[in-house]
Amino acid sequence: MINLILVEACVKAFKSILEREGVPYFIRDDEESQYFFDLWEKTDEDKELAYRQAAPAIERIASFEPFIFKKDGEPLCIRLNYLDRKLERDSFGEIMLERPDLDWRFSISVKSDARILSALPVADRELDMDKDVIRNSFNAIDDFGDRIFGIPCSNEYFDDMNEILLNIAPRDNDNWSELVKDKRFVYGSLITPMLRAIGREFPRICKSHPEAPKKLFDYFYGKIDYYFINPIDELKVTRIGCVNARGGLGRIPDNPNLMIPKTGFPTELLEVRFATGKYGEVSKDTLQLSFDGGWALCITMSPVYDTYGELGFDVQAYIPATPYGSYRDQVDWE
Repeated sequence: MINLILVEACVKAFKSILEREGVPYFIRDDEESQYFFDLWEKTDEDKELAYRQAAPAIERIASFEPFIFKKDGEPLCIRLNYLDRKLERDSFGEIMLERPDLDWRFSISVKSDARILSALPVADRELDMDKDVIRNSFNAIDDFGDRIFGIPCSNEYFDDMNEILLNIAPRDNDNWSELVKDKRFVYGSLITPMLRAIGREFPRICKSHPEAPKKLFDYFYGKIDYYFINPIDELKVTRIGCVNARGGLGRIPDNPNLMIPKTGFPTELLEVRFATGKYGEVSKDTLQLSFDGGWALCITMSPVYDTYGELGFDVQAYIPATPYGSYRDQVDWE
């Protein structure tokens, strides 16, 4: 969840640093920036607390980014984003600092965690089709392998998905809002079998194309490396972290070395299984893929209750907890 007030507090902390150091900067004037400014002025939330949470974390992040303090060349640009990040967006952070003349940029995410959210539609299923149309509707099964990896899914995958759609054809005329209340149908005939088919396909792709794991996370990670900050109220600290997958963080002017070594992406799929809960129960709607280096991907499927015949997909790509090249720390509130 995005903490909008904390986003604006982070911007104010950056402004304080830049003005203190005499660094020319500007905030891009657009609808998204104005949204934050208006929210900050109108909110009844504790702005002082938000600033106390943000300021020490921003000071720490700034210490890793010498390009922030360059005073020559074009002014530093601060950009804001309050929309949920989709795949076409460059970054999953709400704040981005950039110097276009130096091809330098990074972003900061102030959500409540470090998960990367995206959408992976696999099949749009309209349950009021007659059988002839159902057979033709197999083209609606998304070839996620081709779209994500540039590697088409196998015939086995499409055979599995087609069989699932044929098996549920007798329920075509049922009312969708009532149908999704039937848990035996939702999980036994639809969601769990589809996730099982997806789970079988990932190892096939990775076995025949060793570059697939890297392409997978390259697809979900975004184009721009980012830090994340997360205030912990009960401890009165703000946690800071990053994974420098693309080598865009910690760059030093006129020096090829990085203050935060490049992490890179995983290279091997280790395990595919249904996720387990706190007490060991096996999930019926969430598939978990584990990769080397601590990377993981969870795919959760659910019916879209207000849209007839559609399924929703939530893909969460988890950054590694302690990889080489990552940074984890916390700072006390001032």
